[in-house]
Amino acid sequence: MDITSFLESVFADFSSSIKSVDRLCILKTLSFLNSSTPDYSNRMIQQLYLLRYAPAYIYEYEAFYEALMDLEGSTSFLRIFSIGSGSGLDYYGAYRAIKKKGLPSDFLYYSGIDVIDWYYRTTLDNHRYYFYKQDVTRLHSLPDRFINVLFFPKSISEFSNESFSRLLEVICNTAFSREQINICASVRRSRLEDDYKRLVKIVECLLLKGDYTLDLTHNSLEDNVQGESIFYPEDIFHFLSNLRDYCPAYRRRICRGERDCDTLNRKPMKDTGYRQYWIIRLVRKERN
Repeated sequence: MDITSFLESVFADFSSSIKSVDRLCILKTLSFLNSSTPDYSNRMIQQLYLLRYAPAYIYEYEAFYEALMDLEGSTSFLRIFSIGSGSGLDYYGAYRAIKKKGLPSDFLYYSGIDVIDWYYRTTLDNHRYYFYKQDVTRLHSLPDRFINVLFFPKSISEFSNESFSRLLEVICNTAFSREQINICASVRRSRLEDDYKRLVKIVECLLLKGDYTLDLTHNSLEDNVQGESIFYPEDIFHFLSNLRDYCPAYRRRICRGERDCDTLNRKPMKDTGYRQYWIIRLVRKERN
């Protein structure tokens, strides 16, 4: 997947979207402060999210899946179930990782679930890609019990306490059949401790069922990955870094700019040094 071409395509749509509205106030809600969750059903929110974060997140997910495959050793395939994967960015990272290692596309089985089907999501012509537009907390169990990777792409913290309790039941109701399963999450630094606690709750629930035992835990710090700069098209970067100036209301001086309008100028991420992920592997107990 060519990230630059992807960005240029999204940016072309974003530029048109801006011209079709009176003001850009809705874009100020693309924030994760105070555990807030943006309205990803809004097309412009999707566009700005992808423009700000897609390159950095794709590289992060690519590094995560490379680390996972290195831990896996000689596994014959990855069968992933990704919860909260509407944007598709973790899938693109997985796809790039297997290509980087010279593996065929059919090495990757991928299923994602989200209540929102993002407009820019693509299968990359992989016939083993599936997407469920559903609320995972309303299921009895996960639709694929043959997975060896359960992944949360920066999504585990976006569940309310009540919704997470229901999600926990769904996962624990799933009769996983593989000899090993990796419970994984990529998280934001601001939610590091709380997200890890939720991941541990999932693991504890599965261990209590008695079918699996803990094999290993691994995190991004152990990989000693150094932050590196990411290429980002300069014209798009400059536009987004001065987004407030392109607000129709601001340009026509209908709005003089509230204090929080400066948040519109939040720069796209161009560095990978912030990445945080965990891998907790369970292996099936030997049958007597």
